[in-house]
Amino acid sequence: MRQRYVFLLFVLLLSLCSQVVAAGKETLQLEYVASNAKIVDVINNSSIHWQTTDDKVLNLGYSNLSYWVRTSLNIDEKEGPYLLEIAYPVLDQLDVYMLQEGNIFVHQQLGDKQPFVDRPFAHEHFIIPLPNGTHGKVALYIKVRSSSALQLPVVLWTNHDFLINDQVFRIVMGIYFGLMGIMAAYNVLLYFTIRESTLFYYVLYVICLALFSACLSGFAFRYLWPNSLWWNDQAILFFLISSVLTGTYFVMTLLEIGISDKWLYLGCRLILGLGLVLLFSSVFFDYAVMIKLTIAYAVSACIWGVFCRILRLAGKSRLATYYSIAWSSVLIGGIILALNKLDLISQTWFTENALLIGTAIEVACLSIAIGEKLNTEKNKRFQAQLTAFNEIQKVNSQLEKTVAIRTQALQEANDRLELASRTDALTGVANRRALDEALHSECLRAKRFEHALSVIMIDIDFFKQVNDTYGHEAGDDCLIHIGRILSNCATRAGDFVARYGGEEFCIVLAQTDSSQAFDLAEKIRMTCETSPLISESYCIEMTLSAGLHTQTKPPYSGKELLASADQALYFAKRNGRNQVAISGEL
Repeated sequence: MRQRYVFLLFVLLLSLCSQVVAAGKETLQLEYVASNAKIVDVINNSSIHWQTTDDKVLNLGYSNLSYWVRTSLNIDEKEGPYLLEIAYPVLDQLDVYMLQEGNIFVHQQLGDKQPFVDRPFAHEHFIIPLPNGTHGKVALYIKVRSSSALQLPVVLWTNHDFLINDQVFRIVMGIYFGLMGIMAAYNVLLYFTIRESTLFYYVLYVICLALFSACLSGFAFRYLWPNSLWWNDQAILFFLISSVLTGTYFVMTLLEIGISDKWLYLGCRLILGLGLVLLFSSVFFDYAVMIKLTIAYAVSACIWGVFCRILRLAGKSRLATYYSIAWSSVLIGGIILALNKLDLISQTWFTENALLIGTAIEVACLSIAIGEKLNTEKNKRFQAQLTAFNEIQKVNSQLEKTVAIRTQALQEANDRLELASRTDALTGVANRRALDEALHSECLRAKRFEHALSVIMIDIDFFKQVNDTYGHEAGDDCLIHIGRILSNCATRAGDFVARYGGEEFCIVLAQTDSSQAFDLAEKIRMTCETSPLISESYCIEMTLSAGLHTQTKPPYSGKELLASADQALYFAKRNGRNQVAISGEL
């Protein structure tokens, strides 16, 4: 389907451009002679041997000579006014004379060696308006000299016919440059999306081709650099060589030509090297010499591009098809244009615009070829991902049992770690972190259900003396002994025993009033008093002091509970130790 669109675009360009050639112009029969004489000498010298041409367009190829060209114009005043067009915008120097009865009444100096603003008619081609009232037979003499191909398509128009055909010409060129602009803009956005280097070189290639065509058609001189005469002369060489360079990089990335493809890689590198040499040399050497070398270089590069297709895209893939159409189009167009400029074939509308048509088809086909490549790579990635996914599924199924076993072991390890993080390593009861969490939770529960919450703070009496007398190891044994006593006494569901710090312990009693808490504290104190720590080397008798606080209504605050119980404990220690003090009775 997309091949049809490209073909229809080609047909549209062809039909529109053919209208420009066919409609309303008068083709002039030209005579020419190689001479550098002045206009007076040419007019008065009857011995000059004028040559005639059978072609509609005078084409003298590349020449460093000056030529005089003459013809006759038959002007019908009723159909006027008239315009004389020289439809080849890259001529260097033009001296145009119009005579009636031996008198010069029009003289214009034109050419792309003069600023664009000096032209009598703002147009890409050289346009000379004939003065109003001109009628009858007019002799036209043109002296021309150019370092580019010396072609002289001279056309006499009425203003009306010129306007119609010029509009069609601009529509055609607008379609061409619009196509190039759309292709470049779309692929720039695509490049910034997927970062594919092939797109980057394609965009550069399209831009260089478009600017080269703009130089050949005169649009670049009119709209981009109307006052830069030196650059206007160099721009054709620069953008033609740049088109080959960027096109070569594009081919290398599109066809994935790397060091492993030894001869193809070396051939592409040779083309790139020659292009850089020509690009540098174009600044110093004569244009007439460089343009011939550059055309030969461009044609050779196109042939090499087709050769790369044969070696790298063997088969009938869609990428190969689009690539072949693209490079064949530009190769054929380039060869036709080169033969036309070298005066090996006659200039016609088709030979003059063959490269324009070829590049339009090429740019469209290459854009489609890039899409085919990206789709192919996408499918490859999808297949690779699908294969990898299936392999992963197989591996996952094999690992599921192992993972389940490892998960269970890990959960058990995590449970042990969680327990260890909440347990005092020495005594085996809860640590301070667990105490804070439990106290916070019980405060929230007591607030919600409005029940009593009691806290007992416990301290070992004269524990420092135990450490000083029996040593720290015995002191640790004492702490372990007290921890067991507390755990054995606080056995109700919800009773929480924790080591507060040093020789201090804390018990949190949910749904416990003051009397119940006091009974438990007394039980603990008496059990400690009657249960000395006995070992082979010592027998240590210990007593406990305890402080009790019960909160029966909001606010419930863990810090305040601990502070109140601690004050009660301080009171018990200050009043003789080995006793239980209640904060409300101090």
